[in-house]
Amino acid sequence: MHLAGGGAALAGLLGAGVAHADSPAEDAVWIANHMETRLLGADGQPVVGLPRWTRMRILRSFPNGLIQVWVPRFDLVGRVAESAIGPVPMPSAADLGAEKLNGPPEYAGGIGLPGRVVGGGNLRTWPVVDNNLLRTLGHNAPVRVLDSVLGDDGDEWYSVNGLDPQTYEPVNLGYLHNSVVRLPRLRYTPVAADQSDVPGRHFEADLKEPALLTAFEDGGPIWSTLTLKGTVTKSTPTGMHKILWRVANETMTSERVYPPIPRDAPGGYYLTGVLWTQYFTSDGASIHYNYWSSNWGYAGSHGCLGIAYNEARFAWNWASVGVPVMVFT
Repeated sequence: MHLAGGGAALAGLLGAGVAHADSPAEDAVWIANHMETRLLGADGQPVVGLPRWTRMRILRSFPNGLIQVWVPRFDLVGRVAESAIGPVPMPSAADLGAEKLNGPPEYAGGIGLPGRVVGGGNLRTWPVVDNNLLRTLGHNAPVRVLDSVLGDDGDEWYSVNGLDPQTYEPVNLGYLHNSVVRLPRLRYTPVAADQSDVPGRHFEADLKEPALLTAFEDGGPIWSTLTLKGTVTKSTPTGMHKILWRVANETMTSERVYPPIPRDAPGGYYLTGVLWTQYFTSDGASIHYNYWSSNWGYAGSHGCLGIAYNEARFAWNWASVGVPVMVFT
């Protein structure tokens, strides 16, 4: 593929008018990137890496040197820099199909689970450590692991969607090394031929560090988050529980535990504005928003499962009194 003089030719095509998604196919303007580049979202953040010679259809242009395109290879709409692309002939269906087949690395096994990044991770455009960074994801960033692939380095990598931390909708696509992703262990997922013993909704709290709280619906995990857990002296109670009562906003104080501890004594506490508390034991163990610590995945509570703001809001809106909470190590 040769794109010499592509910039001038592209300028002429744009000047003649930009094809939109609903226009006839013969009016479409097609381009391809002559260097590895990133497809950007409307916020300017990278969504996915585009291998060289990825074909794209122009939707519109912007005055900042970016072009909005549709990328059949990933079936995504985003923006690319004019400096990275040039015009190409309209591809056939076979051409576009070959791009998809030539894309992902060797498939190693299906996963399809909600996970969390541990300690931070580099989302890459290809499963190998190289000059291919897409973006950096922080500790406890939500991801959806699509599948496991064999990287160019021989290691296991995950093909993942990075998720919006508020809506949990996919916002990017790339590869993370398996060592920086925490996934549910699925310990309590029942196996029954008729599925009669599958609960509609339940939580599973896996206390193996980094501790993970997972929401299950109809037998499958739909959401997870790293969670604080109890310390050695104030451990989170394991076993089968259920949500007993809920408080939307409360003050937590050690003066109400048994035996009571004065708030200013060693081990005492007095915390106002604790949101979305869901108690699953009669002695006070609960799932709740924890604003005084962010050591997600590790010990640091008096037995509760403390989680971040958006996560606590999700858990509150999703669950109700009576939902099972299964805690194991």
